[in-house]
Amino acid sequence: MRLEHKVAIVTGGGTGIGEAIAKVFAREGAKVAITGRRKDELERVVRDIERKGGQALALPGSVTNEPDVQEAVAATIRTFGRLDILVNNAGNLFHAAPLHETPDHIWDETFDVFMKGTFRFTRAVIPQMLQQGGGSILNISTVGGLKAIPGFEAHAYQAAKAGVVMLTKTVAVHYAKQNIRCNCICPAGVVTPPVAGMLQDPKTKTWFEGMHPLGRLGQPEEIAEAAVYFASDESRWTTGSILTVDGGVMAA
Repeated sequence: MRLEHKVAIVTGGGTGIGEAIAKVFAREGAKVAITGRRKDELERVVRDIERKGGQALALPGSVTNEPDVQEAVAATIRTFGRLDILVNNAGNLFHAAPLHETPDHIWDETFDVFMKGTFRFTRAVIPQMLQQGGGSILNISTVGGLKAIPGFEAHAYQAAKAGVVMLTKTVAVHYAKQNIRCNCICPAGVVTPPVAGMLQDPKTKTWFEGMHPLGRLGQPEEIAEAAVYFASDESRWTTGSILTVDGGVMAA
């Protein structure tokens, strides 16, 4: 198993991409702590992992609340004894509207979740990783943080996710000598629960699928399989990498 003896925190681990990453990590032998705002969803994922012989811990809380972040890291270390991997995945559905119709509170809330939430958890895990002699941090951004997409007016979301890409690079460079690696996956359209709801509209489904040269949206498990590489020792010479897993969007 590729993650045997490793301990991971996955933020936003109760649904979608985070759930898939938590389950695939557990399949590969990691002990997994998952955070999120909905306790029932976290506990469901933990039960699913335990039924298959894995070990998992549900940690309800928000990436926007510093005490929740600190307690999640502390509880993981208390329970499992160490912390090797952080996956910054948590996020809510983006706000889509023309920029001039975007109010301050939407902009601020979006950055607080996607950008500052990633910062908070990264800051919180680094002391433990320094003490252990290294670790792997994986940020989940989006192709929308790398390029503007016609017809996709999610200004705050895209700007925040672009910030996550640059934070990945700065952490990678400044902690490389301490053996803390930081990488980033940028998915395109993935069938998470909110996106599945959007796809109920035939026109939206046709437009969304048509953006992808491979002709379909991705599945959460396809992002999770890529995440295993960055979390494992197979990527021990990889840091500051920005990987698009996007059905060909960035190539078009």
